[in-house]
Amino acid sequence: MKKLLLTAWLFLIFFSSAFSQSYKYGWISDIHIGAPGSESDLENVIHDINSRKDISFVVVTGDIAEKGRNDELEIAKSILDSLNVPYHIIPGNHDTKWSESGCTKFKELWKDDKFDFQYDGVEHIGMNSGIPWRGGGGHFAVEDLPWLNSVLAKTPEGEQIIFYAHHPLDGEIDNWFEVTNRLKKYNIKAILVGHGHANKLMNFGGIPAAMGRSTLSYKKSWGYTLVDNEIDSLFFYEVTSDSIPKFWGAIGKINSPIPEVDSTQFINYTTTLSNSKLEAEVLWQKELNTTLSASLLVTDNNIYAAAINGNVYCYDLSGNLIWENKTGETIFSRPVEGNGILAVGTIVGDLITIDASTGKIIQTIGIDEPITSQLISMDIEYNGQATTGVVLGTAKGSLYCYDINSLEMIWENHSAQGMIETKPLLIDDRIIYGSWDNYLYCIDSRSGIINWKWTENKNFYYSPAACWPATDGKNVYVSTPDKFISAIDLMLGTTVWHKNIFDTWETIGISDNKENLLIKSYDGNFNIASAKTGKLIKNIKIGFGIDTMPIDPIEWNSNIIFGSKDGKIYLIDKNYNWQPLFFLGTCRVQNVFHIKDNIFAASNMDGKIVVFKIGN
Repeated sequence: MKKLLLTAWLFLIFFSSAFSQSYKYGWISDIHIGAPGSESDLENVIHDINSRKDISFVVVTGDIAEKGRNDELEIAKSILDSLNVPYHIIPGNHDTKWSESGCTKFKELWKDDKFDFQYDGVEHIGMNSGIPWRGGGGHFAVEDLPWLNSVLAKTPEGEQIIFYAHHPLDGEIDNWFEVTNRLKKYNIKAILVGHGHANKLMNFGGIPAAMGRSTLSYKKSWGYTLVDNEIDSLFFYEVTSDSIPKFWGAIGKINSPIPEVDSTQFINYTTTLSNSKLEAEVLWQKELNTTLSASLLVTDNNIYAAAINGNVYCYDLSGNLIWENKTGETIFSRPVEGNGILAVGTIVGDLITIDASTGKIIQTIGIDEPITSQLISMDIEYNGQATTGVVLGTAKGSLYCYDINSLEMIWENHSAQGMIETKPLLIDDRIIYGSWDNYLYCIDSRSGIINWKWTENKNFYYSPAACWPATDGKNVYVSTPDKFISAIDLMLGTTVWHKNIFDTWETIGISDNKENLLIKSYDGNFNIASAKTGKLIKNIKIGFGIDTMPIDPIEWNSNIIFGSKDGKIYLIDKNYNWQPLFFLGTCRVQNVFHIKDNIFAASNMDGKIVVFKIGN
């Protein structure tokens, strides 16, 4: 009898440790502090959660701020901190797309942009899927995947896992399979996401999933999701102003086969396509395995890359690493080189000069504003001497010019009232740049004095801020998120033409002869248009899907070459025939640069650098 009781007792211990117990928790998503009524909506949600005695913790799945601004995030934290229970939080695309801090404010406030914790037999894991400054789609950062590996490796065998992200793990996140392929090897039970502002049951790669509503009222009622975690199921209830939980869906914790998705991350299409008319050869490639927000800097002798983690790399054209400098700061800006000096801007507001041949830091000055634009250099006279000026833009909308040798300020301009993200365009004695305050600016490159400012749409979301402007010497051309292409008179700042027939999103280039605009569309097409009139010359249907990645298409020997959101580099020949050249992996490809002859360099946001040649 004693032996029987002991066996039963041991079984009870095993059963209680191997299986989760019942508990409830709150699930909040898409708060959008900064949107009308968002603060009171969140306060009502928090009040309702605090009034309940059966909620163990709260999970928040992104879009905390409407525009990702520091003050919006601070307000959100002050309200969320009034919760009586612990909460765990990740950002969304609204927190990363327009972030004036380069997405560092979120980590400063909440210590991280991901989480993992165990509660009563269930492992809860949340990861950031937002992309800094690059459109509304999702991507799991290359640095976060090893972190997920380590979290899963330490999870006890058989322990249930619930995974959280902001975007749905489908086409919304380009490399969603990187997570589902990992989760399938463990006891994953559900994936919970936000983004869609609706209560909805889903399925991602064979894993049951649910989307939760926004806290926003939308003239109806604020609300959130109450999750009832049971041993064999998750039950979802919507809670609104009447405080009565209303059941809307459930996920059964049933083990079922989860297929693995092909994760091939490099293809040379010129050797695999039977109809390929070109030969393209990789000369060398590097895997930095760290996020590159900025494109490469290609000079006559070297290729430079600046990563978000603060590492700056210098390679020669043969792919040999000449030097690496670990600045320890956060870098979103493309550096610039002049007089044998590399200038780098950081999010904390430091302008750093580095010896371009040795990688040693020469000098650092602080400008007290996050440096957010791409840097450019120009010839300028300062103190009666010819020198190289470094031009940079900040999160506050300031534009500065510094002497690259002494780092003395030559001039400053504070006309803009929003973050400057673009690469400013230098044309003769004028600098053109857009800002997230709706306007495009033209200033004198010698003095920094404003010549004109221009807009055709005063909606913040449609600012001419992310695209790199193009020019034919007479007009300036910009592509804005309202899918318009605009031609602006360079001297007067007046609209020459303004058309939305190209379905484009922040991408524009110009042909070598300055006659044609090169326009990558939002919907998988590529358009060629007359720069003079805006008349469509050719629409080329390629099918690379929805693409919000701002890039600068280039022309070479009458061929057009560009990268895309789908990870591919494409070529369009003079007869408008197109083909993919390379697949660099499931990640946004940045600008392609012509080095010399038939040799090019490109990179993607995961830190893959490829140097290749086309033909002989």
